[in-house]
Amino acid sequence: MTSYSPLGESGPLLRQGLVIPAILCGGSGSRLWPVSRKNFAKQHVPIIGGASPFQRTIGRLSDEIFGAPIVISAEASRFLVAEEAKQAGVEVEIALEPEGRDTLAAVTLAACLAARRDPAAIVMIMPSDHLIPDAAAFAGAAAAAVRLAEEGRIVTLGIAPTGPSTAYGYIVPGEALAAGGNAVARFVEKPEAGLAAELIAGGCLWNAGIFCFRADAGLREIGALAPRALEAVRMALAEATDDVGMLRLGRAFAAAPRISFDRAVMEHTTRAAVLPAGFAWSDIGDWKAVWEHSPRDDAGVAREGKVHAREVTNSYLRSDGRLLCVLGVDGLAVVDTPDAVLVAPIGRAQEVRAVVADLEAQGAEEASTPARVHRPWGWYQTMDLGERFRVKRLVVAPGKKLSLQKHHHRAEHWVVVRGTAEVTRDSEVLLVHENESIYLPSGCAHRLANPGKIPVEIVEVQTGTYLGEDDIVRIEDDFGRR
Repeated sequence: MTSYSPLGESGPLLRQGLVIPAILCGGSGSRLWPVSRKNFAKQHVPIIGGASPFQRTIGRLSDEIFGAPIVISAEASRFLVAEEAKQAGVEVEIALEPEGRDTLAAVTLAACLAARRDPAAIVMIMPSDHLIPDAAAFAGAAAAAVRLAEEGRIVTLGIAPTGPSTAYGYIVPGEALAAGGNAVARFVEKPEAGLAAELIAGGCLWNAGIFCFRADAGLREIGALAPRALEAVRMALAEATDDVGMLRLGRAFAAAPRISFDRAVMEHTTRAAVLPAGFAWSDIGDWKAVWEHSPRDDAGVAREGKVHAREVTNSYLRSDGRLLCVLGVDGLAVVDTPDAVLVAPIGRAQEVRAVVADLEAQGAEEASTPARVHRPWGWYQTMDLGERFRVKRLVVAPGKKLSLQKHHHRAEHWVVVRGTAEVTRDSEVLLVHENESIYLPSGCAHRLANPGKIPVEIVEVQTGTYLGEDDIVRIEDDFGRR
């Protein structure tokens, strides 16, 4: 029997699992650099109390009107997505984009996957990196959007502006609709401050990039207004393969136009509706936004990690490891990671992306790869690097194992500092306990596994003529990597 749950004091009863959430989890991390990187996007950065934005997004979906989420993920984030969903106890359907094509392709893919479950299903598209503290208010807005979506409307949630921001797009509401909300008169993309103030005075709303529609209605509009995208996504789905329980799209995905859903569909459809959302919202777009939403002391200082501040005001201070001491400054963002430090006026936080672009042009590894690199078996972090040696810390989750592999140019020494490791070395299989070590000469086939119930922690010392991550030949791998 289908169960029902009331939402709102006078709202209609809504079916359990009526709304299929589709979480857009692609993109790269430049605005919260150096914590986020190209290969570690901001939705996975623990901020404002420890949880990541993606974890918070999943947490908002506990109301029973939401069904199992679809997550459209970038390749680099796929194992983080799976692990964070597992930690939250949420079953998710993960689809992997072969490359980023902006939000039109991702939204089209989400609609196609939802239509596979039920063409009449209500899809709710949401970014993975936004902050919405009130989950109940979010569920209430979803319920209100459903009423419009069931009439064939493509609904966007509008946020009441808190000031004339130039960082967001604006929605100009049109005529009132019987089912609630308004038709959309037009969209205004990131206006200058003067125009932004005029738009706010005229009752305009911020565009949060949260959409709601029936799967079949959304696909009809996409087919009419962006047929190349729909064709490319359908071909990519026909070519799709299973990748360790995730859906890997085919190469045809690259033929989808690189354009946003807003520009390709919302600005042209006659079915667009906007519903004012009654919840606090932020896209956590830079370190200033993180500071604004973090707990602050009486001097306006927000701290995360090991931080000591003296005579500091209106600043965001973060350390991801060592002790950070700051003296006699005002209005700064200071972010310390194991391999990079950012110091910037907090009012210029939006310009951090330009710094990252400079680093990318210089070929700096720090622009793209974080100090701690996550893998399907756990993570590793470089602790020291010199001529002909590298020292790493590896943590392997219970029951996980690395690929069976060999290296041409380096030897490795493994010291177990926690747990018991199972080590394959050519034809040998050995148990290496805490405070024991093992040597793996260049060219030997080897594998590290954790057969126990607690994480295994290894200190690895690499020595050789070449220590790049691409000096690896995978012989066998549980995760289908080469």
